[in-house]
Amino acid sequence: MSTTNKELTVKQVAALCDVDRTTVGYWVRSKKLYANRKGRRYAIPVEELRDFLKSIGQKIPPELKSENFQKPYFRAIENCWQFWHANDHAQNCNTCFVYKNHIDTCFTLRGGSSLKCTHSCEACKYYQENYFARINFIHQIDMPAAVYKDLYIWGANTEFAELCGIPQNDLVGIGIEQIAHPDSMESVISFAKRRAAGDPAVPRYYRLYIRKNQQEKKRISMSVQPLKDPTGTFLVLAETEIEA
Repeated sequence: MSTTNKELTVKQVAALCDVDRTTVGYWVRSKKLYANRKGRRYAIPVEELRDFLKSIGQKIPPELKSENFQKPYFRAIENCWQFWHANDHAQNCNTCFVYKNHIDTCFTLRGGSSLKCTHSCEACKYYQENYFARINFIHQIDMPAAVYKDLYIWGANTEFAELCGIPQNDLVGIGIEQIAHPDSMESVISFAKRRAAGDPAVPRYYRLYIRKNQQEKKRISMSVQPLKDPTGTFLVLAETEIEA
């Protein structure tokens, strides 16, 4: 979400103010908070929201300060069962392995029989709003790029998918071991664990082999950079190397 147009949706205001969307709707309907009506939706000017929050003595979120208008902002990531319950669409959550074991990233278990979710990740509203919105910048990068955490890919661009020979949608939640060649797995796992632990000696640039189409061995050069949001994630940039 961003404030580049200086108007916010009800959902964005709720995220910023840490209240339910019904609360924001009440503010608008009771004419305490001014909003422009656009079809069935409301568009709330940032300045109007700031004035309203001041009038009720509520702290102004830092994202609403004028110098931060162009910066993206996000609400804390919800667990999938919290998201679906909040949207009145629980989807068998109580019997799902993810809920029972309180697993944070449900899509890392995609394809498993214990996962009760009927959505594909690319079509899942929960994934789109909580994860894809934070990493969709990778699709503006004109070289292979992906985001990972805890040895699982959170998302990748078309160039990265082509490099691996794996459909782009299938990369969501895939384990690193399905991409890296066995000859490189030991160093990949070692570097990833040390990087996650904050070891400053871990190289940010190195070479490794991947398994293109799960078979062909291909050498690539890779850079890995930590991201501030989501916490604990890393951006991977890669390119194919021509072996002598």
